[in-house]
Amino acid sequence: MAPTVVFDLDKVLLGGDASTLFLHGRLRQSPGRLLPLLLAAPLLVPGAAAPQTRPLAARLMTRIAVGGERKSDIDAVASAFGEALTRKPEAAVAEAIACVHRHQRDGDRVVVATGCEETLARGFLSAIGLGDLDVVGSTGTLWPPRVRRAMGGAKVQMLTERGYPPPWTAVYSDSPSDLPLFAGAERPVLVNADEKAARTVARTLGRPPETVTWR
Repeated sequence: MAPTVVFDLDKVLLGGDASTLFLHGRLRQSPGRLLPLLLAAPLLVPGAAAPQTRPLAARLMTRIAVGGERKSDIDAVASAFGEALTRKPEAAVAEAIACVHRHQRDGDRVVVATGCEETLARGFLSAIGLGDLDVVGSTGTLWPPRVRRAMGGAKVQMLTERGYPPPWTAVYSDSPSDLPLFAGAERPVLVNADEKAARTVARTLGRPPETVTWR
């Protein structure tokens, strides 16, 4: 089996916040979607503020912003990100995308593991030409009521369930919150992080991570 490389999304491949970037693009495409989003705000805002319900709130926000048939959500989300990126192209981190392509040329399996809601993550990757990557992201459904956050140790479990168990050749993340992933990586790579974060990772792993600054 080919070596596996894991990338985080926010602050690694995406410079900024996925939900904010999506909404900017979607509301430029369809300003009329603002009203239903405002009507849903009393539900969405508290849901987004609580970590336990954040993926569900993000999924509902996406559904309301897109409207129409559920089966078209990823295409519609990708289109919204594409619109937003025409005005903010730096949100697609060029050096990170180039690194993904290098790993693919080397024959590595690349998977994105992210706390971002999975539909948003897939739409963004499709918009930047990486729609072929598998995504392990946070999920939320109203029925059956279920929320699963891809954070910390849960990422390891979810990656394993999806056929990407450790050890991994490399893990790229911006945060010490991904220490459980770094612990299973031959090459833990800390992206755009400060010295404090690097010391935290080094202290836990017993070795310093690689560090990169990507724009």
